[in-house]
Amino acid sequence: MVFTRFCLTVVLLLLMAIVVADMQAQMQPPAPPRAPGGQPAPPPPFDREGLFAKLNLTAQQRTRLINLMNETEEKIRQLLTRLHEQRMQLMQLYQQYQFDERAAQRIIQSINQTQAELLKVHHENQKQLRRILDKEQFDRWNEWWKERLFFPPKGGWGRRGRGNKPG
Repeated sequence: MVFTRFCLTVVLLLLMAIVVADMQAQMQPPAPPRAPGGQPAPPPPFDREGLFAKLNLTAQQRTRLINLMNETEEKIRQLLTRLHEQRMQLMQLYQQYQFDERAAQRIIQSINQTQAELLKVHHENQKQLRRILDKEQFDRWNEWWKERLFFPPKGGWGRRGRGNKPG
């Protein structure tokens, strides 16, 4: 009798756990797509010609846009490389129990400056896009990018803590 009651309790608890897990899974937004090995899925290859065809560019617009894209990409690549190096310096400093506070503040200031430069590059790119493209082309530009970039589901994922658990 005790054994039967114990077994029924265990079965009931397992069923409740399954129902709760199912409810949580339904409430949880989908995780971002992952490639094999758990790494984020690589972005699809950039189809510059497909974008240009959608925009219906003149020869002059095409040349100006290619130049803008190449210049912006190079500036951002250099700034991101610098930012990575600065963060690594700060991490190395923080690995020491007793670290140089002034050196940390200098690195933090440098990181802030690099991030501000990234924002300026993006801002300048946005201004130049509007000088190259007309309103309709600009709208098609934005539509093309929205279709190809990974955005969270409508409403976002919400605040998430460690291990993709709700934070």
